[in-house]
Amino acid sequence: MTLIDEIKSSQKESHEKWFERWYEKTDLENAIRISAQQGYTGYRIRVSKQDDSYLRLRLGNKETISLLKEKLGEGFTITLREIHGENIFGIKTYESFIQLLWG
Repeated sequence: MTLIDEIKSSQKESHEKWFERWYEKTDLENAIRISAQQGYTGYRIRVSKQDDSYLRLRLGNKETISLLKEKLGEGFTITLREIHGENIFGIKTYESFIQLLWG
């Protein structure tokens, strides 16, 4: 195994372990159920507005999207959305979030 293969394997394993801990801690399935009961057809997980830079990095990783798709199964559309804009004062704004859609 080359060094780059070893690094990639280690990163993937580390991300998967983090994802499982995060998924259980956030109780995402229950949050989705509550959203659906309230009449919503989607749910957002904020990425850019997280205070913890490590959490922002992990949530913004494309591997997180893949793991969510695998965990939640069919029927969900899961994307990482980025919105660039400008407020009324001309200041550039940015927001990113994971969007979960169903129905």
